[in-house]
Amino acid sequence: MMNRKNNKNGISTNKKIMVRVRFITIMQRYSGHKEIRMELLPDPSQAVKYIIDKFQIPWSGQLEKSTRIFINKRELNDFLRSGGLLKPGDTIAFIPISGGG
Repeated sequence: MMNRKNNKNGISTNKKIMVRVRFITIMQRYSGHKEIRMELLPDPSQAVKYIIDKFQIPWSGQLEKSTRIFINKRELNDFLRSGGLLKPGDTIAFIPISGGG
């Protein structure tokens, strides 16, 4: 018997999907790319953690405070509160906050 994990809508959460990952300005320093396509698990928290680990992004500390993560133009925490899962073709973007005054 195959062990499959499904969410409340019956969507498999352990099958990887293809998403677009964008690294804006300074974030390109860590990835070496402006944009890439990656196969990730649909769970947004797991997907973001995987990206941070894969590119060895020093997330804790200043970078965490000065950069926002968006999924399909929605801030990550908002996306997580909605209980949404990533779908094929979705976009995860790492966007630094611009200071100014």
